[in-house]
Amino acid sequence: MVVAVVGVGVSLTVPQLLLRGVGVSPVIATSTCMIALSLAIGHYAPALRIYPARRSGYAHKPSGILVAAAVLAGVCLWSIGAIVARLLITDGENSTQRLGVEPYLLTLLFVLAIAPVTEEILYRGLLQGALNRVSPVALSVSLTTAVFALVHPHTRDVVMACAIGLLGGITREVFETMTAPILVHVAMNTASMLVPSAAVSALAHGSAAVPVLALLVVFLLLISAAARSAALRRR
Repeated sequence: MVVAVVGVGVSLTVPQLLLRGVGVSPVIATSTCMIALSLAIGHYAPALRIYPARRSGYAHKPSGILVAAAVLAGVCLWSIGAIVARLLITDGENSTQRLGVEPYLLTLLFVLAIAPVTEEILYRGLLQGALNRVSPVALSVSLTTAVFALVHPHTRDVVMACAIGLLGGITREVFETMTAPILVHVAMNTASMLVPSAAVSALAHGSAAVPVLALLVVFLLLISAAARSAALRRR
C-alpha cells in the first residue's frame, strides 16, 4: 500500500515538473497528469479491488435523491467550512484564491470538473480503497482526509479540503459508489467559485454566524439521513 501511494505521488509530481520544464502551463500539466493517472487507476481498479463493491444496479444508476442529497450536502458543508475558516483565520488568508494567469475557461474547467473527478478517483478511490483493506473504515477515511488536506498548501484550502475529504469519504462508504463523493466535490468547488468571499466574511463576523451555522449543520444531518434512508430502501 505504501508503495502504491508513493507511486501515485511520483506519477503526479515528476511528469508535471517535466511538462512545466518544457513550457507547458501549470493547469495543463496538472490536468494531463491527473487525467492520465485516473484513467490508469480506473482501468486496473477491478483487478486491484479497491473501489466499493457494486451492488446490482445501484452503483451504475444513482437515484435522483442521491444526486440531490450529494449536491446539497456539498453546498452545506462548503458553507460551514467557509464560515469556520473565516472565524479562525485572518481575512487576508481567507481571500478568494485568484485564478492566476491561466485562461479563465481552462481554469474553470479544471476547478469544476477535472479536479473533482480525478482527485476523488485518486484519493477516495485508490488511497481510501487501499486503506480499507488494512484498516477500519473510520481510520481509512481519517487518514485519506489528512493526506488530502496536506497536499493543499494554503491554510484556508486545508480547512476546505478536510470538509471535502470527510464528506466524500463517508459518502463513498455509505453509498458504495464513487458517484456521491464526486458530486459532493463538484458542488463544493462550484460554491467556492460562485459565493463572494466578502459576503462569507461579513456573515462570519456578524451576529447571524452562530444561528446560520446551527441551521446548516441541522440541514446537513437531515440531508444525510434522507439520503441514507433512500439508499437502504433501494437495497
